[in-house]
Amino acid sequence: MSNIVWNDSLSVGVDLIDRQHKSLIEKIAHLEDAIRTGQGPAEIVRTLDFLIDYTAYHFGTEEKNMRAYDYPELPAHIEKHKEFKKTLNDLAADFEEEGATQPLADSIETLLMNWFVKHIKDVDNRFGAFLRENDLTMSEDA
Repeated sequence: MSNIVWNDSLSVGVDLIDRQHKSLIEKIAHLEDAIRTGQGPAEIVRTLDFLIDYTAYHFGTEEKNMRAYDYPELPAHIEKHKEFKKTLNDLAADFEEEGATQPLADSIETLLMNWFVKHIKDVDNRFGAFLRENDLTMSEDA
């Protein structure tokens, strides 16, 4: 299993989004490591809880800015965010039921990391391009 690592190919060219994505990627990698190395359940729960909370914050920031700028792809983007949040919640439920298992670690790699990277490179890049093309800036308080 390989950890996701931030690199320039994941940049959407919007500083706020890139900083938030870096934080999420670091926590996803930390969660994967915690499960793989058998760290205590408390550490895994803490990391999952952080991911759930921070993802809601990050997605909320993106969606507020999208609304403020009448981003035409907002409805589809929101659906993608809902999909990711459901995945996170499902992983948390799996951990509660079964503990730190290899299938859970595999799910993190395939469902979280691959989904997240694809989302950044496709959906978030389109939003970044929209912001840059219209000379708009992102605000955490939108």
